[in-house]
Amino acid sequence: MSGVGKTTAALTLAHRYDLRLYTIDARTYEHAAKMAPDKRTLDEIWVETTPERLADWFEELSRERFRLILEDLAAIDDEAPILVEGPQVLPELVPPEASPLFAVAAPELQCRLVQAQGPSGAARTRDPERALANRLGRDEILAERLRANAAELGFPVVEVEAVEETLPALERRFLPLLEPWLAQPHGDVSARRREENDTRLRQWRSHVDAVGIENPGEIELACECEAAGCELTVRSGLFEAEAARSAGEPLRAH
Repeated sequence: MSGVGKTTAALTLAHRYDLRLYTIDARTYEHAAKMAPDKRTLDEIWVETTPERLADWFEELSRERFRLILEDLAAIDDEAPILVEGPQVLPELVPPEASPLFAVAAPELQCRLVQAQGPSGAARTRDPERALANRLGRDEILAERLRANAAELGFPVVEVEAVEETLPALERRFLPLLEPWLAQPHGDVSARRREENDTRLRQWRSHVDAVGIENPGEIELACECEAAGCELTVRSGLFEAEAARSAGEPLRAH
C-alpha cells in the first residue's frame, strides 16, 4: 500500500543486493501515454467523490495498467532478480512466477507518510483538506480489501507499525529466495542503477512539464559506480542530472 515506506525500503534492498528495481510509480507518465486519457479534473477525482469510489477506480486502473507492467518486465534483459514495487500490484494480479509480499500500515502511520510525501494532485484542488480525507479513506478501504484478497490467495501480509519495520520485513521474505543470486557474480551493477535513475528522471521531467514547476528542487538518485552492494546516493536537481546525462557523465557519490 501507499504510505508504508515501501519505495525507500525497496531502493535499499535493490542496491544492497544488486537487484533490478522496477518502481511502478516511476512509470506513471509513460503508462498514461499508452492508455485512454482521463478527462476528469482534479476536483472531480479527489473532491467530488467518495473514498469508496476512489478505491474502485484505483483497482480498475490498476487492472488496466498491469498489462503494461507485464510488457515492461518481459522486455527487461538482465540476469538479476527483479524487485517490483508499487500499490498497483493487487493480489489477484500476481503472476505465478512471482513471490509477493504485501505491506499494510496502521492508518496513523499511513497518514503521516502520505503527508510527508509533499504536495500531490489532491493538494491542487479547491478543497485540499477534503481531498486528503478522501485519499486517506480510500487507502484504508484498499488496505482492508488487500488483507482479505491476500489471505484468500495465501499471500503473506506484513502489518507495519513503524516505517523502520518495512525493510527488515522485505529482507526476511526475500533473502531466502535470493541465495542462488547472492552466490554468483552480479553483472553490470552500474548499468542497472543507471537505468533506474533514467526512469526516475523521465518521470520527474514529465511531471515538471505537466505541472509547470519552475524550481523542481532535488531528489536522491542511486550512485552509478561499479561497486557491488553500493547503497550510496547522489543528491541532484533535475537540470543538473540532465546536464550530466547530456555530457555522458555518470552520477557517482563522492
